[in-house]
Amino acid sequence: MENSLEFSLIGILALVLSILFIPIIKSLAVKYNLVDKPNYRKVHATPVPLVGGIAIAITSFIVLVASGNKLTIIKEYLPILTSGAILLIVGVIDDKNDVPAKYKLIIQLILSYIVAFSGTRITSLYGLLGIYEISIWMQYALTILVITGVVNAFNLMDGVDGLVGGLSLLGFTMFLVASVFYEDYFLGKLSAIFIGAIIGFLKFNLSKKKIFMGDAGSLFLGFILVTLGIQFMEREQISKDYNYAYGFLILVAFFSIPVLDSLRVYVGRMKQGNSPFKADKSHLHHLLLAAGLTHKRISLVVVLFCMILFFVGFGLISFFSTTIIIVAMMAIFWAIVKLLLMISSLNDWSKTIKAMEQQ
Repeated sequence: MENSLEFSLIGILALVLSILFIPIIKSLAVKYNLVDKPNYRKVHATPVPLVGGIAIAITSFIVLVASGNKLTIIKEYLPILTSGAILLIVGVIDDKNDVPAKYKLIIQLILSYIVAFSGTRITSLYGLLGIYEISIWMQYALTILVITGVVNAFNLMDGVDGLVGGLSLLGFTMFLVASVFYEDYFLGKLSAIFIGAIIGFLKFNLSKKKIFMGDAGSLFLGFILVTLGIQFMEREQISKDYNYAYGFLILVAFFSIPVLDSLRVYVGRMKQGNSPFKADKSHLHHLLLAAGLTHKRISLVVVLFCMILFFVGFGLISFFSTTIIIVAMMAIFWAIVKLLLMISSLNDWSKTIKAMEQQ
């Protein structure tokens, strides 16, 4: 009860500070041209400040330091928070001047290695393909691959208002619930702070006084979420049956949509003879836009989609292997994508018929 009250208070403090800081940071972004300019791929007609990630990070770090327990926080989370801060700075530079993709990838690989070297590593496959414990070199390789891949996939989801913010809010809420269940005080504290800061961002992101998350924000939040997920999954006392489910399912269910969608898009581009990194409008949120949904509804649908995958996995974990659960999640994802592609084709066909009738 005492922890719940503390989490509520620091969450509210983060929310208030976020709302106070954003207008100040927004004005600085306009002054220094840190804005997202309109083009043929974007729906906004005027430049929009790219300050969401900066505001969330500054607010979270200030509240975290001011809330006490500095030594424990430094001991537990310094590699993750420091690496996240570096990635935030890289993202800000990218938002302003477009950092080449290969340099961003190199930096992400280095930061992922730092986190793995600090002890936050994937040490087991939890029964995937019948594999549990893995060798130390495989732990490093898999951790670096997962962190880098997930961060980039999460970044690519930032295509409509509220989507990355909503997903991040869901992720930290899952961590908060897990922290109460597993009595992980510092994870709960960190989650409550980020929840408050993200809600403050969404207040502006979903209003007429619009700001965007920016690459800085999506890279930063994706990195923090995936590394905290790995740390939580590995730090808890886990058994080989039911108790590991929550930490494992947070990672698999929460990040399955960004990762599967990115893989689908990359393969589709290569099939068409294009570079897998060439921007287009084939991501999940583009399909939902084509189906006629608004930005807010798209964000809500994707968040609900993540929750459905989690509850499906949670319901199956006591009866089926990890491999079957992941296959089931993939099948659900592909079925929904196929349905959206069908709706998109029908809409295109309908527009063509109307155009022919008007001639």
